Formats: sequence, C-alpha cells, structure tokens
Amino acid sequence: MNTAIVSGLTGADAVTQWFGAWPNFHDAEVISIFLARRGQSVLRIYPYYPQKPATVDFILDDVTDIELNDFRCQNVVNDLQIEIATDQNGIDVYRVILLPCYGVAGRVDAKSLRIKLSPGKSPDGASNW
Repeated sequence: MNTAIVSGLTGADAVTQWFGAWPNFHDAEVISIFLARRGQSVLRIYPYYPQKPATVDFILDDVTDIELNDFRCQNVVNDLQIEIATDQNGIDVYRVILLPCYGVAGRVDAKSLRIKLSPGKSPDGASNW
C-alpha cells in the first residue's frame, strides 16, 4: 500500500484514527459495489476488526475503467491496494485493486477518490467469516 497516496485522501484520517492505523483489509468483506457512468460510484467494505467495527466507503468520482470478476453472495478480499495509474487516455487516475480470497476480484479506476467511515456493525450483517 502506498501510504503517501492514502494519507492524501479526504477521509483517510478518520479511518486511521478509528482503527489506530490504516487498516489491513485482509479478510475484509466487500458489501456492495455501486457503479455510475457519471458522478459517484461507491465501493463499500467491512474490514475485519471485531473490536472496532466500521464500514469503509471508497467514493470514486468519474470512473474511467473497471475490471471486476466473480461477485458473489459473500466477497472476501485478501488485500485492498490503492495506487496511481495512467488510463488509456494518458490521464493519471486512482486505482483501487481488490485481491481476492473468495468472490470479487479486480480493479476500479477513477479520476478522484475519497473515503468515508461509518462506525458500527455492517448494515447488511456481514460476517467476516
């Protein structure tokens, strides 16, 4: 994980304060992926931290490209990475990468990215195994 990229994102401070550090997304569950051809798309994840439950939304504005596979009734990631990539038009974009454990895998590229923390148990009852 590129900490310089993460630390510069709006909302990352709230996530770091809640968990005590930037969370390890190993065994986190992808709760939902909402994709819009214009405006906001949202990747909602429930990290596995039983003592500090919270949902983390990655809010992607102006998605430029996606590659996602195997979305299922439960989607557990091995890791989540954020990097800067260059899209097919030569423009720098944020790339959120989901490395699979079970279920969804792939990436979403967007022109901007911010993060929103919602403390408390998952709204859909995610179990984290």
